Amino acid sequence: MKQQLMNILNSGRDSALLRFSLAKAFAASGELPEAVRHLQEAVRQKPDYSAAWAELGLNLLRLGDNDGATAALLKGITVATAQGDAQVRRQLEVRLRRMRSQLPKGCCRVPS
Repeated sequence: MKQQLMNILNSGRDSALLRFSLAKAFAASGELPEAVRHLQEAVRQKPDYSAAWAELGLNLLRLGDNDGATAALLKGITVATAQGDAQVRRQLEVRLRRMRSQLPKGCCRVPS
């Protein structure tokens, strides 16, 4: 699957959805930095892609980038709210609360 997606990308048919799909494939195989790279490109291409913001936050968190994860989750909440996507907004808010509850006090910049 990953190779098929890379073939599509390499043929010049780039899109936010393709990047999101590639990111999911890379994350599934434990290649988190590659997943993050594709998610960053997905949200660059389509800044209102709330699912990509959510996945970006999750993968940054898995890499230990708490500040980056927080920023991505907050952006995802903003995007989901603007689009009226209450379900995604709630999922992102829950993920952000869980992340905050697991961080040691004062270890990172975590906006309220």
